[in-house]
Amino acid sequence: MKNKMVVGRAAGRCSSGRARTPRPHRRRRTQVRRNAVVLVWLVAAAALAIGVIGGPLAAWGTWLPLHALLLGGIGSAITIWSAHFADTLLHRPALGGAGLLDVRLYVHSLGAIAVLVGITAGRPAVTLAGVTVVLACALLGVAAIGVQYRRALAPRMAPLVFHYLAALSLLGIGAVLGYLTSWADRRGAAALADTYYLAHTTTMLLGFVGITVLGTLTVLWPTMLRTRMEPTAARWATRGLPLLVAGVAITACAGLWRMAAGIGVVVYLIGAAAVVLPAAVTARRVPPTSFATMSAAASVGWLLACVGYIGTGIVLADDVAAAREVIHTVRVSLGAGFALQIVAAALSYLTPVMLGGGPAAARATNAILDRAAAWRVVTANGCLLIAVAQILPEAVRLAAAVVAAAVAGYVPVGIALAVRRVLRGEKHEGGNP
Repeated sequence: MKNKMVVGRAAGRCSSGRARTPRPHRRRRTQVRRNAVVLVWLVAAAALAIGVIGGPLAAWGTWLPLHALLLGGIGSAITIWSAHFADTLLHRPALGGAGLLDVRLYVHSLGAIAVLVGITAGRPAVTLAGVTVVLACALLGVAAIGVQYRRALAPRMAPLVFHYLAALSLLGIGAVLGYLTSWADRRGAAALADTYYLAHTTTMLLGFVGITVLGTLTVLWPTMLRTRMEPTAARWATRGLPLLVAGVAITACAGLWRMAAGIGVVVYLIGAAAVVLPAAVTARRVPPTSFATMSAAASVGWLLACVGYIGTGIVLADDVAAAREVIHTVRVSLGAGFALQIVAAALSYLTPVMLGGGPAAARATNAILDRAAAWRVVTANGCLLIAVAQILPEAVRLAAAVVAAAVAGYVPVGIALAVRRVLRGEKHEGGNP
């Protein structure tokens, strides 16, 4: 037995006697490459937003940067992280493994690009092709996780993957509803377009993004706080999922009957409480102090506030056109306050895990990403609140938006600094005999 162990150790060394280490490095570089896709989308969305605000792209409005952020950036992030957490929860490799995940990630981005180009250039065929690609990627994700679940040995946390199955299904439905919205707009059917628009936005934001985030936080939140999960958290989250899905479906019908928004939002918030309440108990026991945990808590606050605003606003709206304006009023809050902030929180937490390198390297990476954490979270959220307050002068709101964006910009900068530090360490290590 001892001889076999010696042979095994020797097999792990190359002919020159140096230990082989490419596998961890290759895995790290793969994760950096995948998350770089998310960062590229976020930078593209920021650049488009500057172009819209600054004037050159003003005619395109906020639709383009918001969809670059939500469909491109958030969609890519959920593609990666839903697969990662499904692997963690099921203790079983996914169908197709890393190769299929890469295909889904890159093809989804191509589909998102086609949607953005098709809508802005007025090319319905390109838009339809992009929607078809996004739908196909979503269904492929449902199939991969579904097969993975059936092959798993029924671990205790396995039912939480149904959040990802529901969210990816809603992504496909939301993409089709988005195409129908543009189709109705082109034909001048304003009331029909507004009805589809309400269904599209609620399905994508509350369904695809909201359900993914709430399901993931059940596991990720106590992990971020470095403490144990509440004993009832997984069971409550599983029981709350049908309420979340039902809430999305009912709210999506608000274009046909505006009271549906009030009913759907109440159902949705009850389902969300199944995740939020155990998380609040955990936070009371171990208060959030890092940038990742404080940002995650703030993002969920934005989600709950925006959902309540949507339900109240649509119920009180005079007609379906006014209900669409309610969504217009709150979409920046949902896009930046909720969706973008939860991605920033997840990236800040997962980057040290992704880069690895041992406890010392993780502490160094966390130190980079947590610089002035409390100040950054408070400033960004306070300025965003000012930026979306319709009662304030436009100049004040614009200045606040610029400050919020500048503060939030440290996240990709910090990640780049952390990656550069680790890659330099690898190069230095590889140069040693």
